[in-house]
Amino acid sequence: MANAKDLTFPPGAELVFGPQAQRRGYVNEAIARVFAGWGFSEIILPTFDARNSDDPDAYTMIDREGRNLALRADFTEIAAKALAIELRRDARTIRACYEGRVYRFQPSGHGARVEQSQRGLEWVNVRGAIYDAATILIARECLDALGLDKAVTVICHAAFVNAALGEKGRADRALHEAIDHKNPARILELARRRGFDAKSAELLAQLPRLCGGPEVLQQAGALAQNTEARTALDELADIVKLLEAAGGLKRGVLIDLGEVRQFNYYSGMMFRIYNPEVGDDLGGGGRYDRLFDRYGMDVPAVGLGLDIARVTEALPRKDMNGEQKPVVVTPRDGLAAALKARALGKTVVLEGQ
Repeated sequence: MANAKDLTFPPGAELVFGPQAQRRGYVNEAIARVFAGWGFSEIILPTFDARNSDDPDAYTMIDREGRNLALRADFTEIAAKALAIELRRDARTIRACYEGRVYRFQPSGHGARVEQSQRGLEWVNVRGAIYDAATILIARECLDALGLDKAVTVICHAAFVNAALGEKGRADRALHEAIDHKNPARILELARRRGFDAKSAELLAQLPRLCGGPEVLQQAGALAQNTEARTALDELADIVKLLEAAGGLKRGVLIDLGEVRQFNYYSGMMFRIYNPEVGDDLGGGGRYDRLFDRYGMDVPAVGLGLDIARVTEALPRKDMNGEQKPVVVTPRDGLAAALKARALGKTVVLEGQ
């Protein structure tokens, strides 16, 4: 006999139904229309793959034949593998978009979600600031389509942060955490303790303050110590010029050169989207020109992904599709009445005895 324990799911599992599921469907479809409007085609990606990563947050399993498998923990990495197969057949520009769930371990607690529904795109074999700027504008168009005019896009650059951290700081979790928490005193303390020279330590301590409009790039230029950092700033300046020319800077865009919360495959421009109604980012993306190296291919690419649950949480509270009240049909009315209403495009609810 079933008991109460049979009516529970593991922590982090996602169950959505009723009006909330309808809202998520609305969000998904709105984003899909924007992607299609920019010429992106759907790709259906595998849910699991052979385990080939040391990602500690991936869910792994062993199948009946003893093979090590991992559930999809990130779309970009598995999309790159799928698209590398296609590129071997025909080296060309690919505009691919997808939707589905990723599975990543999360510590138990309020709001922790193991299953996360996403919709995203990958723009493969494209190089240059115009594609980076266009990707940011596509994300912005998705938000506009959903009425999220309060959302803010935060832009940064992987190479600038890496140049500031240097070899000794790139794997330092405590230093990353201090930068992420915008704590200059803690950053300076850790940098000195790790043996950074005075100039490098001061640059790291300045990262939390390098946030704002285009003027931030000039401030950072005065602090940049090497060619890698200066090149990163030049690339961001080119993107900002393109966004400004397209009117994109008027739509809630910030530059934050101290943003470090990203996947380690990004090589260039990165961005995150935030909304005051939600405690975490709605999604983001960036350039990853070195990800295809693992397949022996030199393929520049840029992409973005949006978290469907968080975007839905940020939505204005209103009717999502403007439908009229459904037509209620009873068994006494008969199915002919239901079919007549459906032929007129009405929503029909059959209920009663």
